[in-house]
Amino acid sequence: MFKKIASIALAAAMMTSTAAIVASAAETEETVAAAEETVGAAEETVGAADGEAVGAGNKLNFEVNTSLWKNFKTIYCYLYDHKDGEIITWGSKKGAMEDNGDGTWSFDLDAKGISFQSGHQYGCIFTADWNAQTCDLIVGSPCIGDTAYCTGDMVENNVDSNKKSYYVKWKNADSSKYAPPLCVTSIGNVIGEALWEGETTYSMLVNFIKDPGTAGLDNAIKFNGKTQQQTLDEVAEKFGLGQDDIEKAIKESGRTDIDWKKSSSSAQSGGTSGGSDSGSSSGSSSSSGSTSGGSSSSSSSSGSSSGSSSSSGTSSVSSGEGETMILLFGGVMLAAAGVIFLMRKRRVD
Repeated sequence: MFKKIASIALAAAMMTSTAAIVASAAETEETVAAAEETVGAAEETVGAADGEAVGAGNKLNFEVNTSLWKNFKTIYCYLYDHKDGEIITWGSKKGAMEDNGDGTWSFDLDAKGISFQSGHQYGCIFTADWNAQTCDLIVGSPCIGDTAYCTGDMVENNVDSNKKSYYVKWKNADSSKYAPPLCVTSIGNVIGEALWEGETTYSMLVNFIKDPGTAGLDNAIKFNGKTQQQTLDEVAEKFGLGQDDIEKAIKESGRTDIDWKKSSSSAQSGGTSGGSDSGSSSGSSSSSGSTSGGSSSSSSSSGSSSGSSSSSGTSSVSSGEGETMILLFGGVMLAAAGVIFLMRKRRVD
C-alpha cells in the first residue's frame, strides 16, 4: 500500500514540477517575445528616423548672402573626394544647384547619383556662375541636410594668390571637423581651421617642404619674396610648431638643399608633440581643393552600437530562464530522493 502511495506522490510531484516548468518556459518565451518585439519596434523607429533624415535632407544646402553675391543666375557646387579627386569638375553643369526660393540653394546628392563612401572624406566649394566662390569646406555625413553660409570674411584663394574666396561655415555640423580645411596657400600663407582626418600640422609641414608643385615651399618662395628660412618659420608659427619640429621635418622630407638654420630661426624654441610623433602624411597636394581628400562616418558605428545593446538585452532574459529551470529540476530531484528514502526505510522496517 505504501509503495502505491509513494508512487502516486512521486508522480504528482513530477507532474506539478513539469507543469511549473512548462508555465515558466511559456512565461519566459512570452517575455523574450515581448522583449524582441520592443527591440524590433525601437529599430523600426530608428530606421524610420534615419529614413526621414535622408529622405528629407539628402542634400547639401547653401544660403546665399545677396549683399555679397549679386547678379548671378545659378549657384554651383564643386565636390571632390579627398582621396580620389574631383566628383564634380570645375565648370560642370552637373554642379548646378536648385533654387529653393527662400535664399537657399540645394544640391541633391541622390538626383546626381552621388553617395558618400565609408572611409572617405569630402570637400566642396560653392560658387556663383563659376565666378565668385567660397573657400574649400570639409563635408561629411553629418553635413547632409545642413546649410552652409558665408561669414562675410574673405581669405586668400589657396591655389591663386591673386584671388580671394569667401569664408564659409556649416550652421550645425561640428566645426572642429567640418570647416574650411587647414592648408598652406600657393605663396606660403596658412588658412583654414580643421584638419583632414589622418593629418597633423607636422605632417603638413613635411609635405609643404617636399612638395615640388604649387602647394610646396619652392613654389611659395618664387612669389612671396621671402627666403626658405622666413617662410618655414612663419608656417611653423601658424601651425604652432617649434624649431625642433622644423629641423626634424626637413630631415624627414629627405631634402638636403634647404637653407634653414636653427640658430637664425624666429620660430619658438623646442618642439611639440606633433613634431615628436609625425602622424600619417596624406600627401603634398592636400592644400589644393581639387586634389584633397580624407575619411568620416559615424552613423554606421552608432548603428552597430544599438545592435549590441539589443542583443545583450535578449541575452539577460535567456540567462533568467536557465536559472529557473535549474531550480525546478533541483526541486524535482529532491522530492524524488525523499520518496526513495522513505521507500527504503519502509522495507527495512
